[in-house]
Amino acid sequence: MAVPRTGERTPRTLLADSACGGFPAQDDGPRQARERAHNLYSAAVGACLSRAGARPALRERAAELLAREARLPFLGDEEVERVNRELPGTVAELRAEPVRVRDGATPGEPGGVLAGADLEALFDLALRDRLTGPARERPRLLLLGGQPGSGASTLQRLVLPFLPEGTVSYDGGDLLRLAPDYEWAMAADDRAASSSLARQVGGLHGLALAHLRAGRVDAVCSHPLGRADRAASWVEGFRDAGYRVEVAFVATHSSNSRFAIADRHARARADQGFGRWVSELRHDRLYLGLPNTVEFLETHRLADSLYVLSRDGEVLYANHREEDDWRTEPFGRVALEAERGRRELWHAPRSAPRSAV
Repeated sequence: MAVPRTGERTPRTLLADSACGGFPAQDDGPRQARERAHNLYSAAVGACLSRAGARPALRERAAELLAREARLPFLGDEEVERVNRELPGTVAELRAEPVRVRDGATPGEPGGVLAGADLEALFDLALRDRLTGPARERPRLLLLGGQPGSGASTLQRLVLPFLPEGTVSYDGGDLLRLAPDYEWAMAADDRAASSSLARQVGGLHGLALAHLRAGRVDAVCSHPLGRADRAASWVEGFRDAGYRVEVAFVATHSSNSRFAIADRHARARADQGFGRWVSELRHDRLYLGLPNTVEFLETHRLADSLYVLSRDGEVLYANHREEDDWRTEPFGRVALEAERGRRELWHAPRSAPRSAV
């Protein structure tokens, strides 16, 4: 396993190398404006790819939209507002042409799982460029975990502009919009389609991780991490590829994340007519599994750094490996469960994050 040799200088964590030393403060207004822009880009991309079978030129249009969407975290507030004024017209234009639905298709059963050349072509179109960056001698991965609705994806997009230049971002939740059946299936029944479409493009996830590891780029990613075995696979796969891996868990009570799922769904439906849904059963399974994941990664010394974050990105707990052991006793699970015990979200304004080093 690729770890620093005794006496070798341990590189700074990716989170500590952010321009603000952690996660920047976030305001509801700008956050919701960026979320709306993200929803509208997803609607436009989905509209292109859902019609690309009949109009191949729309694949190039989708690639253009995806390239613009990748710059969204770096835009100023006024630029985001401009995007939100312009994109509804783009979506309406694309949707003016009826989408072709397969004979006998139902929302719960879209087209078959993509594989082979079709999957590779979609990866080349949508993901290869945005997951490519400068190769590092000792690349770093910041992996954000948390049950659906915890805010991990929001923090990922929020911190990206503050990370070192060349850092790439990958969120598996964004794969759904790339499914060929995305628009019609989501419009017909977004709750059923949220699961079935994830299976249709699920093969992209493996291609994305393989590309990141081979490219040796600094990366920030997010995943629920509600199963310890899958979390260990993430961490060990990147460490074996020579990465320094830091895992940050977002801690918030289940009532907060359940509300966030419903609120996100309602906002997405207002923006694009439908929204990604996570069932209560899946949410609860991942929520209950997270403390075990934290404990497993820390007690087995799998990650190089482990954080527990509040929903707004405040670092509540940090532990780092020195040589082959933790700097302090492993209490990540205790920190996660303590923060979960706080149901209220209000807190005094903070001027700076707690140290991430």
